[in-house]
Amino acid sequence: MYKILVVIFFLIGVNSSYAQQYYTWDEYGISFSLADDFKEVVNNIEEFSAVGDGMEMSIIPFADETVSTDDITVYTMAVAASLNLDKFDDINTIQLNGFEGGYAEGVIQGEKIFLMGLIDPKSDVNFFVIITFLDNDQNAIEEAIEICRSFQKI
Repeated sequence: MYKILVVIFFLIGVNSSYAQQYYTWDEYGISFSLADDFKEVVNNIEEFSAVGDGMEMSIIPFADETVSTDDITVYTMAVAASLNLDKFDDINTIQLNGFEGGYAEGVIQGEKIFLMGLIDPKSDVNFFVIITFLDNDQNAIEEAIEICRSFQKI
């Protein structure tokens, strides 16, 4: 049931009352938003990471023009499996604001992990997005969904 709710929120959107910070990562031609309680921890060509109230988010770019939608799904599953999650929900294929990819979620040591593998079909740059927070934090779940939905090509 929980997985169905997350997918529904992800697909139809959530009306959010969170104050947002908008980011543009010019080197990669993407933008995204985070709640205003997030603070940048790392912002360089190899990684963007931020920490919010009970949440962490990282974006890891990688260049590989041969990655297809099927490949990113397999890669995303492999990354999720390598984390030795206590609980793991199967991956879903996603299309999101000019990106294609895969999405998985799981739990490890009481922390929920959202993992998104995104490919840009018009570029050789791809991304992994990792968001972690306490497993039963409904507010964080909604916030993580908003973060995921905010990714777009510029």
